[in-house]
Amino acid sequence: MVFSRLQLFVTFCFLVCTVQVSAQLSVRPLPQVPGKLRWISALSARTMGDSTQLQLPFWDDFSGSRHTPDSTKWLVSYGSPNVSPGTGINPPSVNVAVFDGWNLLGRPYQAASLAQGEGDSLVSRFIDLTAVPPALRSTVFLSFFWQKEGRGEQPDPNDSLRLQFRSPVNGWVTVWSVKGDSDILTDRFFQEMVAINQPEYFHPYFQFRFQHFGRISGGYDTWNIDYIFVNSGRSAVDRAFDDRALTTLPTSFMRNYTAMPFSHFRIDLEDRLQPVEVEFYNLDAQVQPTEYSALIRDSARVYDVMDLLAVLDPNPLGFERRTITSNPVNPDAFIALPDTSRLKLETVFYINSGDSIRFGSIDFRQNDTVRSMVSLDAELAYDDGTAEWAAGINQNGGQIAYRFIASKPDVITALKFYFPEFQSGNTGRSFNLVIWDNLREGVEGQLLSEQHIVQVPEALDQFGYYRLGRPVVVSDTFYIGIRQNVSGFFGIGLDKNTDSGDEIFFNTTGSWEPNNNITGSLMMRPVFSFTKAVGLEDELMLSEIRLYPNPARSQFVLEGEFDGAVICDLRGVELQRIAAVSGIHRVEVPAIPPGLYLVRVYIGRAVKTFKLVLKP
Repeated sequence: MVFSRLQLFVTFCFLVCTVQVSAQLSVRPLPQVPGKLRWISALSARTMGDSTQLQLPFWDDFSGSRHTPDSTKWLVSYGSPNVSPGTGINPPSVNVAVFDGWNLLGRPYQAASLAQGEGDSLVSRFIDLTAVPPALRSTVFLSFFWQKEGRGEQPDPNDSLRLQFRSPVNGWVTVWSVKGDSDILTDRFFQEMVAINQPEYFHPYFQFRFQHFGRISGGYDTWNIDYIFVNSGRSAVDRAFDDRALTTLPTSFMRNYTAMPFSHFRIDLEDRLQPVEVEFYNLDAQVQPTEYSALIRDSARVYDVMDLLAVLDPNPLGFERRTITSNPVNPDAFIALPDTSRLKLETVFYINSGDSIRFGSIDFRQNDTVRSMVSLDAELAYDDGTAEWAAGINQNGGQIAYRFIASKPDVITALKFYFPEFQSGNTGRSFNLVIWDNLREGVEGQLLSEQHIVQVPEALDQFGYYRLGRPVVVSDTFYIGIRQNVSGFFGIGLDKNTDSGDEIFFNTTGSWEPNNNITGSLMMRPVFSFTKAVGLEDELMLSEIRLYPNPARSQFVLEGEFDGAVICDLRGVELQRIAAVSGIHRVEVPAIPPGLYLVRVYIGRAVKTFKLVLKP
């Protein structure tokens, strides 16, 4: 099996500590320190602990939240869970609350790697239950959906999630709990109904909370919570809701990619486009007619309406899940635009199924609309911009390559990588970014290799931008990647919501092998310039120029056709000019002392720079 030799490993998002599996293979989750700090920058004392009282009914499915819970319903604190659209599998509606061992600052609750205890906690605001008439108090129930692991890290058998009610007499009372037993399905949400029927709970300041218990040194032992509803007039079998929900964000309308330069996108445009898909769930026990609409727009205009109040046929059955697929995207929406267009397009998908405001305060229409973004600018990307895991090689000198196909010849001016910051720290670490035009053994076509220092992200999912020392011309198939300069873990963000695993290759033994183990998309992107056609032809010609030997002594060779060249010192001072030639040109440099110099070769306005070492 290929991967018995592979140091390539996958790490789940939100963890920090290392679990040693073999001499070189280790598993550790992603950190979230910077991102969580950004998300809670608006927290205030009022947000975290005032005495505002709510009335029943209480409902939250997190579909209207971004990163943090809704502070009008929850006492948001540094111990609150993160809200995520991608961690839950088949949730009741889009977004779930994710419970693990990170606090909302992105710091572990305990530094010791094996520390166990209370992790994330989601605490409701005060609810005035004295407003419930005595005759109805036996009908007050709290329902919710929960999932073990999902796309998170699997809880151990003794880890737990618990629901607690606050009693003025007994403090926090555990009324429901579940342990991480291995026989619990990890891709299914389970619904629970818990009665609130004890007299001690019917006071003006009732609260409930969900509490994570497990490993608290990072994002371990993941539990997902969704669709919480508290009201009177219910029973233990009251598990249906007059609600139809979208449960995922729309897929990309581009085949294979989530971002692409517009000049690439419009080539073979009809083959490039694909219908958009979302997942749908009927939370009601009854058949319900449903209409759906899908469109693509930016802030200025609507580019295409794929569906407008189309009827979902057949009508959704009670508790049915279904994939909704839009009509094809119309290529005419983009044909008239110039190649230099730069678009940030939003795909909007929404349903109309009779959902409405219920009980005067709950708007079940909140989860009827979902949005996703596609960038037609300068980058080529498979990932959706968020990392649930990380992938890397635990070996000095190990290499990862990521295959792309350019629709047209173009010039790469930078690469973008998301290197999550682990506790061990990437600060000061170096790596080699590499671009290849093929990986075939014996004829590996390395176009560029440059050493760079890791740019530590200041926020979750923030790419580092690595400008190339010289532009690289590519056409058709090419690969970007890294050569690792450290022996420890060197992780790259991995998006689990998209899958381009077939495009990933690794090299730990001197030979390239395809990835057969990892599902997801690496957060690695090439960035292209908007070079015009004439400039691109110049770049293509420059790409054929060679300088050798290097290092050299008193002479070296420039091979290729160019308009001229100069030799400069590192300050840019010109030391010697080289006339325009075609073919092989031997350059004599007897008057230049040993050292490091720059050789700049010109064709038109394009330039290619070599670093030349002259030896004594």
